[in-house]
Amino acid sequence: MKLFFQVNYHTEWGENLFITGAQEAFGGGDIDKAIPMTLSDGDTWTAAIELPDSLYLVTYSYIVRHDNGTVRREWGRAHRFERRPDTKNIRIIDRWQDQPWDKPYYSSAFTDCINYRGEHDKLVEAEPGYLTLAVDAPMVNADEAVAVSGEDEALGSWDTSKAARMSDAEYPTWKINIPLSGIKNGSDYKFLIIKKATGDIVAWEGRDNRTFHLPAIDENISVIDAGQRLVNSKNAWRGAGVAIPVFSLRSDEDFGVGDFMDIKKMVDWAVQTHQNFVQVLPINDTTMTHTWTDSYPYNANSTFALHPMFLRLSVMGRLNDKERQRYFDELGRELNKLPEIDYERVNKAKIQFTRELYAQNGNDDMSTPEFREFLSRNASWLTPYAAFCVLRDLNGTPDMSKWGEYAVYDEAKVKDFIDAHTYDINYVYYIQYHLDRQMRMVHDYARANGVAIKGDIPIGISRTSVDAWISPRLFNLDCQAGAPPDDFSVLGQNWGLPTYNWEEMSKDGFAWWKARFRKMAEYFDAYRIDHVLGFFRIWEIPMDAVHGLLGVFNRALPFSPDEMRNSYDFWIDTERHTKPLILEWMLNDFFGEWTEECRDRYLIPEGYGKYQRGIRYTT
Repeated sequence: MKLFFQVNYHTEWGENLFITGAQEAFGGGDIDKAIPMTLSDGDTWTAAIELPDSLYLVTYSYIVRHDNGTVRREWGRAHRFERRPDTKNIRIIDRWQDQPWDKPYYSSAFTDCINYRGEHDKLVEAEPGYLTLAVDAPMVNADEAVAVSGEDEALGSWDTSKAARMSDAEYPTWKINIPLSGIKNGSDYKFLIIKKATGDIVAWEGRDNRTFHLPAIDENISVIDAGQRLVNSKNAWRGAGVAIPVFSLRSDEDFGVGDFMDIKKMVDWAVQTHQNFVQVLPINDTTMTHTWTDSYPYNANSTFALHPMFLRLSVMGRLNDKERQRYFDELGRELNKLPEIDYERVNKAKIQFTRELYAQNGNDDMSTPEFREFLSRNASWLTPYAAFCVLRDLNGTPDMSKWGEYAVYDEAKVKDFIDAHTYDINYVYYIQYHLDRQMRMVHDYARANGVAIKGDIPIGISRTSVDAWISPRLFNLDCQAGAPPDDFSVLGQNWGLPTYNWEEMSKDGFAWWKARFRKMAEYFDAYRIDHVLGFFRIWEIPMDAVHGLLGVFNRALPFSPDEMRNSYDFWIDTERHTKPLILEWMLNDFFGEWTEECRDRYLIPEGYGKYQRGIRYTT
């Protein structure tokens, strides 16, 4: 199979384009083995390569390498296409992928939830004698589709009733195959959004006509024209949502507290009220002492494990002992009638029930392929978490320093401990398996109904957590995080949580954070990061301090202006972003009768009613 790549990119002196990818043909992810391209005309870069005929799915990306060693990558996912077995020669007309202006719409909150498409159209494969036309268009409602209309007869000769509807098989990328014989080089076309059921026009894209620029080719060639983005002229999306703790979602099926399955009812309500988001508080396990003090959701013992309190017991199964099942049914009704959640009774009763159900069904559940797959996929965090839970209960404390020979995490010692406590360790696996299963059911249900579940990610971790136990190097355990004094708290705030050792985290490319977000992405399609400012700076307090008064700001690793601009679309303006904005009209609001004195003594006029602090006061 022969591929001919063509992409336009304006390079500076010392820059060169390469093709890279995870597939061996493109270097197996090693950019040092990337395929060099040739600058053939102006800003046009080309490359011709041969790939094995056994390769039907092709994925790749472009990179720019500078002579000084720097590398620039494209935004977003890799380019991809699939081909028919008889497609042996493919010409690819590509575009470099920069960050789009409508970047949020490419997130799973929109592509998998709000614009959830259900069953997709048939996949479009590259085939001889056809042009595969592709365009990215994420903000298309579930009852809509992208079509292409143009002056060629194959595109309806501008008759929109004959516009060619594109396939959403690779949504948010839309594709269609058009016979090359039906396209005149230089002819115009345009994308539009139509109603799937009727074909009625929803909106033309908001730009001038596009033009086909096709090379002279024979009928055995397949052409792919990709990397375009639809300029969506629809009004900007607006939506609403609701935030509520899971424990507050109450129904008759509960066991004294809201659980994961209650989120389904919240999703139903969101659909009825035309809302798109359901936001919850953190759902990670906070069990430390098995008392009500564990109820604070921002002090988790693991950033990966889910809280056993949120299990729907009836979904897990029922006890064969009818008397015991009747006892728990009655207890659940009693706890449900309480005016407030009895945290300790609820959790102790759920542990009691799940222990009995584990003794009854555990072996059967753990012998299933689904359980084995769950265990394999989550072993990196689940195994030490299970050991942490058992050691916590055996020692009667989550404080690892009081665990004797297990105070400092040792993988070999912990493995021996696990082998010696298999029954209790497997119980922890069993609980987390059912939590994962139920939360995934809820997540799938929300997506299918066009609702995104938004999770809450606390910036801090507990110093008595499995994370701090197995990876203490990633955290500053000799200090505490909090907030400086302000009108809300004149003594400042001391949260008691360790801060992050960003320099140490950077050594493995922030693997802990990536793993944390990957895990939470299995349940959520959007996040609220509690105290997101903590990624940039954190108020760090000495361990012997009670309040937040003695803290200092500990800044995280800095970003260069280029990184902020290219990766986050944040353009640094030093005048606006590093100096206070002081305008004439503000002075009287702040200083009242002392405005004139303040202006004359402390400020320097810059003209047009704007001031800057005097040199002596620019601290």
